[in-house]
Amino acid sequence: MNKKKVFELAKGFRGRAKNCIRIARERVEKALQYSYRDRRNKKRDMRSLWIMRINAGTRQHGVCFPSFFLRIVFLLLLHLCG
Repeated sequence: MNKKKVFELAKGFRGRAKNCIRIARERVEKALQYSYRDRRNKKRDMRSLWIMRINAGTRQHGVCFPSFFLRIVFLLLLHLCG
């Protein structure tokens, strides 16, 4: 990465991490690693939250999530294949 791009990405960092090229480059690389990792963790968290909400809703109607999901998959397969 060139110097201009590094300083542009380091905008808002604290201390010398925003204006010293060597430190800024290290901090920007680490920040990009964190953002890559956390984009995947966000998807994982949203999926677990989605499952918890569906599970809570299905339990109000006396059905547990796994059996509900199996029925949904079965109905989708019937719809697609039949």
